[in-house]
Amino acid sequence: MNNPILYSEGFKALKWNDFNFKTIQINTLSALKDPRHYNNCFIFRDSLIKAVEEVSRKKVFKLLFITPDYKTVYKFYIIAYLEGKIVFPLTIENTPLFKEWFTAIDDEKDKDLISTIYNFSHSSYSSQPITNLEHMTFHENTGGFINQFIPNEFIAEQLAKEKADFLNPYIQLKAQINIEEVKQTFETLIKTKGLTINSPTNNDAIYDAFEKEAGFPFPQIIKAYLSLHNGIDRCAIMGAETIYKEWKQWKAIYDDWTQEELLDTYTTNQGKALLMYTTPYWIPFFDLSNGNFLAFDFAPNTKGTAGQIIRYGADQEIGYIHADNLHTFLKSLLNNEGEIEDHEWFYTAQ
Repeated sequence: MNNPILYSEGFKALKWNDFNFKTIQINTLSALKDPRHYNNCFIFRDSLIKAVEEVSRKKVFKLLFITPDYKTVYKFYIIAYLEGKIVFPLTIENTPLFKEWFTAIDDEKDKDLISTIYNFSHSSYSSQPITNLEHMTFHENTGGFINQFIPNEFIAEQLAKEKADFLNPYIQLKAQINIEEVKQTFETLIKTKGLTINSPTNNDAIYDAFEKEAGFPFPQIIKAYLSLHNGIDRCAIMGAETIYKEWKQWKAIYDDWTQEELLDTYTTNQGKALLMYTTPYWIPFFDLSNGNFLAFDFAPNTKGTAGQIIRYGADQEIGYIHADNLHTFLKSLLNNEGEIEDHEWFYTAQ
């Protein structure tokens, strides 16, 4: 691989002459069959990423595709952000096939010619006019321009520290629970609703895997709760394996997003749960369906308590308090109180 630049703290100071733009030909495009097909933009994106991965022999985290306006930008450029924190600057040979594909996907072809920045990854596609970055020009502030788009993978340690620094003051893992009280209410709930318990099992392997990935022990109050069951047959109440599986999926979201992306300062709640989309200290145990859950909260806000029950998920901007504790929640299920308890998917065994 030629002309790679290792990303470092001083990258923003680099100038145009510090970059050597190697010219490549995109040989990963097939013949264009239907210029108006909606999927062309994604085929084009994937072909560019594949071409860069072939020439660099490294995984692409993100790829900028910058188009010419023939006034300030005269060529088709690629800025590839590769594994190993490598920036790979390239120009594209404007072959007839490439020109045909670009014409098919160019959103600006019926407007005055402007330079456009396409932002590609394996799972995303977006574009904006280069004039959106008026304060940071491509040729005059090249390092700063490229730095504007660095992927999270390049600054993973910094982002992890920012998130940890934010959460640390709220973490409370030693929540208390009256297990006898919970057991009595839980058993009454099972009998009253005609539910079928999956027998409790040894979950030590799951707890060990959780601790290894989370960096903190599986909370004792959930262990005590799972000593009563391993999920309920055809019911929203989850067992240990499902809890761990869903928690891992949400942790992956937390790991991928920045603190700014996770924090919602426009929405309000009761001050009991953090204004976050998700945190690793929310451990789901009740499936509301469609990617939404109730969870134990071990990083409550200033007015909350450890072990409180919150509602969060795909349809929620932030976590919302649902019950003060597990026992209160189980009693509400038993007494058919509230919107959650009225849903037919709560129990389907009857």
